[in-house]
Amino acid sequence: MPRWFWLGVGIGLLFVAAAGAVKIAMDVRAESLPVYMTVPDWPFTDQDGRTFWLGQTRGKVMVLGMIYTHCPDVCPLITARMMEIQQQVAAEGLSDEVFFVTITFDPERDTPEVLRRYAQVRKIDFRNWVFLTGDPSTIRHLTEVLGIYTERVYVINGTPTRGTPSPSGASVTYLINHTDRIFLVDRQGRVRALLPGSRTEIREAIEKIRRLVRERSAP
Repeated sequence: MPRWFWLGVGIGLLFVAAAGAVKIAMDVRAESLPVYMTVPDWPFTDQDGRTFWLGQTRGKVMVLGMIYTHCPDVCPLITARMMEIQQQVAAEGLSDEVFFVTITFDPERDTPEVLRRYAQVRKIDFRNWVFLTGDPSTIRHLTEVLGIYTERVYVINGTPTRGTPSPSGASVTYLINHTDRIFLVDRQGRVRALLPGSRTEIREAIEKIRRLVRERSAP
Protein backbone atom coordinates (compact mmCIF):
# COMPACT_ATOMS: atom_id res chain seq x y z
CA MET A 1 0.00 0.00 0.00
CA PRO A 2 1.24 3.53 -0.72
CA ARG A 3 2.44 5.63 2.17
CA TRP A 4 -0.35 8.17 1.70
CA PHE A 5 -2.94 5.41 2.30
CA TRP A 6 -1.56 4.53 5.73
CA LEU A 7 -1.23 8.22 6.56
CA GLY A 8 -4.91 8.67 5.77
CA VAL A 9 -5.83 5.67 7.92
CA GLY A 10 -3.83 7.09 10.83
CA ILE A 11 -5.51 10.49 10.55
CA GLY A 12 -8.91 8.81 10.41
CA LEU A 13 -8.19 6.84 13.56
CA LEU A 14 -7.13 10.02 15.34
CA PHE A 15 -10.44 11.66 14.44
CA VAL A 16 -12.36 8.64 15.72
CA ALA A 17 -10.41 8.65 19.00
CA ALA A 18 -10.95 12.39 19.44
CA ALA A 19 -14.66 12.04 18.77
CA GLY A 20 -14.86 9.24 21.33
CA ALA A 21 -13.09 11.35 23.95
CA VAL A 22 -15.49 14.25 23.32
CA LYS A 23 -18.48 11.90 23.66
CA ILE A 24 -17.16 10.51 26.96
CA ALA A 25 -16.63 14.03 28.30
CA MET A 26 -20.14 15.01 27.22
CA ASP A 27 -21.59 11.90 28.87
CA VAL A 28 -19.82 12.72 32.14
CA ARG A 29 -21.17 16.28 32.06
CA ALA A 30 -24.63 14.99 31.24
CA GLU A 31 -24.55 12.83 34.36
CA SER A 32 -23.55 15.71 36.62
CA LEU A 33 -26.39 17.10 38.74
CA PRO A 34 -26.60 20.84 39.53
CA VAL A 35 -25.66 22.32 42.89
CA TYR A 36 -28.53 24.29 44.44
CA MET A 37 -27.39 25.12 47.97
CA THR A 38 -25.47 23.74 50.95
CA VAL A 39 -27.25 22.21 53.92
CA PRO A 40 -25.93 23.91 57.08
CA ASP A 41 -24.30 21.83 59.81
CA TRP A 42 -26.77 22.74 62.55
CA PRO A 43 -27.73 20.73 65.67
CA PHE A 44 -31.10 19.01 66.11
CA THR A 45 -32.53 16.38 68.46
CA ASP A 46 -33.29 12.89 67.21
CA GLN A 47 -36.14 10.51 68.07
CA ASP A 48 -34.10 9.17 70.99
CA GLY A 49 -33.40 12.60 72.49
CA ARG A 50 -29.78 12.71 71.30
CA THR A 51 -28.12 15.66 69.61
CA PHE A 52 -27.68 15.12 65.88
CA TRP A 53 -25.70 17.51 63.70
CA LEU A 54 -26.61 17.56 60.02
CA GLY A 55 -22.89 17.46 59.28
CA GLN A 56 -22.86 13.89 60.59
CA THR A 57 -24.23 12.86 57.19
CA ARG A 58 -21.16 14.20 55.37
CA GLY A 59 -19.50 11.44 53.40
CA LYS A 60 -22.85 9.87 52.55
CA VAL A 61 -25.66 10.76 50.19
CA MET A 62 -28.57 12.21 52.18
CA VAL A 63 -32.26 11.93 51.36
CA LEU A 64 -33.87 14.81 53.27
CA GLY A 65 -37.56 15.44 53.86
CA MET A 66 -39.48 17.89 56.06
CA ILE A 67 -42.88 16.97 57.51
CA TYR A 68 -45.01 17.33 60.63
CA THR A 69 -46.84 14.47 62.28
CA HIS A 70 -50.27 16.17 62.44
CA CYS A 71 -50.24 16.66 58.66
CA PRO A 72 -53.41 15.08 57.21
CA ASP A 73 -52.32 14.58 53.62
CA VAL A 74 -48.95 15.39 52.03
CA CYS A 75 -46.57 14.42 54.85
CA PRO A 76 -47.61 10.75 55.13
CA LEU A 77 -47.05 10.50 51.37
CA ILE A 78 -43.60 12.11 51.63
CA THR A 79 -42.70 9.57 54.30
CA ALA A 80 -44.09 6.73 52.17
CA ARG A 81 -42.00 7.83 49.16
CA MET A 82 -38.89 7.98 51.34
CA MET A 83 -39.64 4.50 52.67
CA GLU A 84 -39.87 3.19 49.11
CA ILE A 85 -36.56 4.83 48.28
CA GLN A 86 -34.96 3.33 51.40
CA GLN A 87 -36.19 -0.13 50.45
CA GLN A 88 -34.83 0.19 46.91
CA VAL A 89 -31.51 1.53 48.22
CA ALA A 90 -31.26 -1.55 50.44
CA ALA A 91 -32.15 -3.85 47.54
CA GLU A 92 -29.23 -2.38 45.57
CA GLY A 93 -26.78 -2.83 48.46
CA LEU A 94 -26.34 0.92 49.00
CA SER A 95 -27.60 1.28 52.57
CA ASP A 96 -24.10 2.10 53.85
CA GLU A 97 -23.81 4.90 51.28
CA VAL A 98 -27.19 6.62 51.77
CA PHE A 99 -28.67 8.20 54.91
CA PHE A 100 -32.26 9.39 55.39
CA VAL A 101 -33.22 12.44 57.45
CA THR A 102 -36.72 13.65 58.31
CA ILE A 103 -37.07 17.02 60.08
CA THR A 104 -40.31 18.33 61.55
CA PHE A 105 -41.85 21.71 60.72
CA ASP A 106 -43.64 21.58 64.08
CA PRO A 107 -41.22 21.30 67.03
CA GLU A 108 -43.89 22.51 69.45
CA ARG A 109 -45.87 19.29 69.06
CA ASP A 110 -43.34 16.93 67.50
CA THR A 111 -41.21 15.94 70.48
CA PRO A 112 -38.64 13.14 70.15
CA GLU A 113 -41.19 10.73 71.62
CA VAL A 114 -43.86 11.75 69.11
CA LEU A 115 -41.43 11.37 66.21
CA ARG A 116 -40.32 7.93 67.42
CA ARG A 117 -43.91 6.77 67.69
CA TYR A 118 -44.70 8.18 64.23
CA ALA A 119 -41.77 6.24 62.76
CA GLN A 120 -42.42 3.04 64.68
CA VAL A 121 -46.05 2.87 63.52
CA ARG A 122 -44.69 2.90 59.96
CA LYS A 123 -42.01 0.32 60.79
CA ILE A 124 -39.20 2.68 59.77
CA ASP A 125 -35.73 1.11 59.61
CA PHE A 126 -33.67 3.36 61.91
CA ARG A 127 -30.33 1.88 60.83
CA ASN A 128 -29.91 4.64 58.24
CA TRP A 129 -32.80 6.98 59.03
CA VAL A 130 -33.19 9.63 61.72
CA PHE A 131 -36.18 11.80 62.68
CA LEU A 132 -35.30 15.24 64.01
CA THR A 133 -36.88 18.05 65.97
CA GLY A 134 -35.15 21.08 67.43
CA ASP A 135 -35.17 24.74 68.29
CA PRO A 136 -38.00 26.54 66.41
CA SER A 137 -35.70 29.29 65.18
CA THR A 138 -33.21 26.74 63.83
CA ILE A 139 -35.97 24.92 61.97
CA ARG A 140 -37.31 28.21 60.61
CA HIS A 141 -33.85 29.21 59.39
CA LEU A 142 -33.41 25.81 57.75
CA THR A 143 -36.66 26.22 55.80
CA GLU A 144 -35.37 29.59 54.60
CA VAL A 145 -32.05 28.09 53.47
CA LEU A 146 -33.85 25.28 51.62
CA GLY A 147 -36.41 27.61 50.08
CA ILE A 148 -39.38 25.92 51.77
CA TYR A 149 -42.57 27.91 52.21
CA THR A 150 -44.52 27.40 55.44
CA GLU A 151 -47.67 29.02 56.79
CA ARG A 152 -49.53 28.16 59.98
CA VAL A 153 -53.31 27.97 59.56
CA TYR A 154 -55.34 27.94 62.77
CA VAL A 155 -58.44 25.79 62.97
CA ILE A 156 -60.89 27.56 65.29
CA ASN A 157 -63.97 25.59 66.24
CA GLY A 158 -63.41 23.50 63.13
CA THR A 159 -62.90 26.44 60.75
CA PRO A 160 -59.45 27.09 59.17
CA THR A 161 -58.35 30.70 59.77
CA ARG A 162 -55.11 32.39 58.71
CA GLY A 163 -53.42 34.70 61.15
CA THR A 164 -53.68 35.00 64.93
CA PRO A 165 -55.93 32.55 66.77
CA SER A 166 -59.10 33.79 68.44
CA PRO A 167 -59.25 34.59 72.18
CA SER A 168 -59.04 31.78 74.69
CA GLY A 169 -62.13 29.69 75.15
CA ALA A 170 -62.42 28.58 71.54
CA SER A 171 -61.27 25.16 70.41
CA VAL A 172 -58.03 25.98 68.58
CA THR A 173 -55.53 23.79 66.78
CA TYR A 174 -53.46 24.41 63.66
CA LEU A 175 -52.25 22.99 60.38
CA ILE A 176 -49.14 23.99 58.45
CA ASN A 177 -49.21 24.71 54.74
CA HIS A 178 -45.79 23.90 53.29
CA THR A 179 -43.76 23.09 50.20
CA ASP A 180 -43.98 19.46 49.08
CA ARG A 181 -40.37 18.41 48.46
CA ILE A 182 -37.65 15.83 49.00
CA PHE A 183 -33.98 16.86 48.72
CA LEU A 184 -31.07 14.74 47.53
CA VAL A 185 -27.83 15.91 49.14
CA ASP A 186 -24.34 14.85 48.11
CA ARG A 187 -21.40 13.72 50.25
CA GLN A 188 -20.26 17.33 50.71
CA GLY A 189 -23.66 18.45 52.05
CA ARG A 190 -24.79 20.16 48.83
CA VAL A 191 -28.36 19.87 47.57
CA ARG A 192 -28.15 18.31 44.10
CA ALA A 193 -31.77 17.40 43.31
CA LEU A 194 -35.20 18.75 44.23
CA LEU A 195 -37.80 16.00 44.04
CA PRO A 196 -41.57 16.67 44.10
CA GLY A 197 -42.14 15.24 47.57
CA SER A 198 -45.29 13.17 47.70
CA ARG A 199 -45.28 12.85 43.89
CA THR A 200 -41.68 11.64 43.63
CA GLU A 201 -41.03 8.96 41.01
CA ILE A 202 -38.99 6.27 42.76
CA ARG A 203 -37.13 5.27 39.60
CA GLU A 204 -35.98 8.87 39.02
CA ALA A 205 -34.93 9.27 42.65
CA ILE A 206 -32.90 6.06 42.61
CA GLU A 207 -31.20 6.97 39.33
CA LYS A 208 -30.07 10.30 40.81
CA ILE A 209 -28.96 8.66 44.05
CA ARG A 210 -26.81 6.26 42.04
CA ARG A 211 -25.11 9.22 40.35
CA LEU A 212 -24.38 10.87 43.70
CA VAL A 213 -23.07 7.63 45.18
CA ARG A 214 -20.62 7.40 42.26
CA GLU A 215 -19.29 10.87 43.04
CA ARG A 216 -16.53 10.06 45.50
CA SER A 217 -15.17 13.58 45.56
CA ALA A 218 -16.33 17.07 44.70
CA PRO A 219 -16.37 17.79 40.95
